[in-house]
Amino acid sequence: MDIRAYLKKYNKIIENFFSISLLNAISQIISFFLVPYLVAVLGFKTYGAYCFIYTIALYLVLFGTYGFRFSVTRQISIHRDDREKVNTIFNAAIAARLMLSAAAAVVVGIAVFLLMDSDDMLMYIFAMGIVFGDVFIPVWLFQGMEQMRYVTIVNVVSKIVFAVLVFVLIKEQSDYIYILILNSCGYIAAGALSMYIAFRQYGLSLALPRWSDIVELLKDGWHIFVSNIGMELYRNSNSFLLGVLVGDTALGIYNSVEKLVKVGQSVINALPMAIFPHASRLFHGGDMRQNVAKLNKMLRVSFVLLFVIALLFACSPRLVVLYLSELDYNVAKYLVWLMSPVVVFGCMNYIAGILGLVNLNASNLFERNIWIAGVTSVALMLIFCKEYTYYAAAAAWSIAETLLFVLCLFSIRSIKNRNMNLVNGAD
Repeated sequence: MDIRAYLKKYNKIIENFFSISLLNAISQIISFFLVPYLVAVLGFKTYGAYCFIYTIALYLVLFGTYGFRFSVTRQISIHRDDREKVNTIFNAAIAARLMLSAAAAVVVGIAVFLLMDSDDMLMYIFAMGIVFGDVFIPVWLFQGMEQMRYVTIVNVVSKIVFAVLVFVLIKEQSDYIYILILNSCGYIAAGALSMYIAFRQYGLSLALPRWSDIVELLKDGWHIFVSNIGMELYRNSNSFLLGVLVGDTALGIYNSVEKLVKVGQSVINALPMAIFPHASRLFHGGDMRQNVAKLNKMLRVSFVLLFVIALLFACSPRLVVLYLSELDYNVAKYLVWLMSPVVVFGCMNYIAGILGLVNLNASNLFERNIWIAGVTSVALMLIFCKEYTYYAAAAAWSIAETLLFVLCLFSIRSIKNRNMNLVNGAD
């Protein structure tokens, strides 16, 4: 195929890949300077206290996001040439997210008021800008339209606003209580810009949606939402349990290294995220055997590349210590080694689960697999985290990601075998 024809055929994927890569590169640069600055100013204990409330805010964002990041993306991708249908989906999704976020914020707010101190309650209130600002950042719209450059623009604005405010205003340990206000400013700015782009670029407008449209979206995203909850059991609940069962210092140490891994993951995941809308249309109504064959090819190529990256990461503890000067070398070494499998299997699970099982209409299998992995992670944390602290959290994360990948492979094989049996039975 002529190179120009190839570029024309896949121009959306290529554009989206570079947009996401640029976003992730900028995020990495900002985090590279921001995390050690906060650790140096606040110390691990106070930084851990901030991370604990921020983790609660992320749970609320997760609840409000529901399964829309993938289910609505798929709907937008399929109907993107029907502007009226897109506007209907847009308004129903925003309304659903507002209701879910408000309900979750009230329930969790009552628990924080009853169980935590006044500083924590104040930080929780400050974090509400994160929760409701995110409602108005329709990543699913931009991804479904395969115009991820807008996601890049919106998120870069959010992160730069936050980073600049932190460097200017956070000067001593007592300032930690205000960091979540600055987080909120970034999210609110990104939400306002997102709405402007949605109205100006796509001709969308806010309108009161029909209840039936909201219910339809909630039903369609249910399995992915349940999967997301299960995924959080091993991705963010480790931080939450570490803060509750061990303390803020252990959480601060774990979170500072975990953020490095997650930044790396966001860069690696750029390609599968760019491919998702394309895969949704490609797999929609396609031959099951051909779809599974394409998926298996992606998995084989990705595994080799990711394995090499994971080896490089495993050899980097000294660089981590240079980056986080307050961190002991032996602590960094063992945390890096224990988290290395996440580099491989975190991305592989995106490909096998989201690109694969979700687009093969097997969200229920992905949901089951995630819950098995999530419950396993929580069980390991409850058993080992008091004795092994952040090492237990790192090991539980890696074990959960590895287990999830194995389960997804079995699910893909079962779909392939079931399809072959149906074809043979028809013959």
